Amino acid sequence: MPSTRRLFLKHSGILLAGAWLTGKSASAVAERLAKHFAAEDFGTLYAQFIDQRTVIDSDKLNLILPEIAEDGAVVPVSIASELDGIEKLYLFADKNPTPLLAEFELTPLIATFLTARIKLAESCSVILLAEHNGELLRTSRWVNVMRGGCGTG
Repeated sequence: MPSTRRLFLKHSGILLAGAWLTGKSASAVAERLAKHFAAEDFGTLYAQFIDQRTVIDSDKLNLILPEIAEDGAVVPVSIASELDGIEKLYLFADKNPTPLLAEFELTPLIATFLTARIKLAESCSVILLAEHNGELLRTSRWVNVMRGGCGTG
């Protein structure tokens, strides 16, 4: 198994070098995560993300969710877009105790297609914001939740 160990050490070195080269310290990353994923009021957090920029409702973002979620603890979500140059994606649930569900940083090398499972506390609107060429694009979908998944009911 020496090749497995060597491979592990090689990849660990690459990851450490990448972290060092980006200049982001662990405390800076932890600070950003604590700020963005803290339990807050949706309106306050959403306003911080928008930061007085214009938000454009777009049909070029595909947010795929079930209309009815039997269990809010495991709601499947897919995000897709044919747009090139999407830098970041933010996924929000307006009635969750922690409104920011996910944040994705994308590179031009990958196509925008993501799939995941999210938790929803109750029936709510799920909002997708995309940073694209300096603009904020938005789409949303309503999901009816039969049983909450955030420990609230």
